[in-house]
Amino acid sequence: MKADKILKIIKKVIVNLIILVLSIIAILVIWGFIQLNVQNKEYIDIFGYSILSTETGSMSPTIERGDIIIIKIGDEIKENDIITYKQDNVLITHRIEQIDGDTIITKGDYNNVQDEPIEKNQVIGKAVYIINHVEVWKQVFTDMHVIIPLVITIILFIVMIAYKEKIGEKKDVG
Repeated sequence: MKADKILKIIKKVIVNLIILVLSIIAILVIWGFIQLNVQNKEYIDIFGYSILSTETGSMSPTIERGDIIIIKIGDEIKENDIITYKQDNVLITHRIEQIDGDTIITKGDYNNVQDEPIEKNQVIGKAVYIINHVEVWKQVFTDMHVIIPLVITIILFIVMIAYKEKIGEKKDVG
């Protein structure tokens, strides 16, 4: 009898943690949507960090096309740091080759030539974390052959939990 109560408590804690995590993710997504679409910002600012996706392979093999980059906005930069900057209304993520006062020269790891010099005020921030191989997961989770079975599985799992709880309540009453 005690084991059943402990399992119920553990299950409730796990469900509540999942709900909490999903709620936080939903709030961050809504916040990001508002920043991009209502406030017309070019990138999301969440507590001084932003999340960007790479569109080219210019930083290969360090960063591949489709990888996710977390940048710290306005962080101190030095040579060899990977930074994101704005040039001609495009966000570019490349490595710093040289800093000369307020002028910065960058280059993509895969590129043969350096980029045009930029000014420090064009820098958005420094890459602090790279999440590799995201493009594969994007392709998997945007495929209807994956999404439909996944949604059905989640719904069946929820129904199964609700059914077991209802059966357990009837046993406790009877």
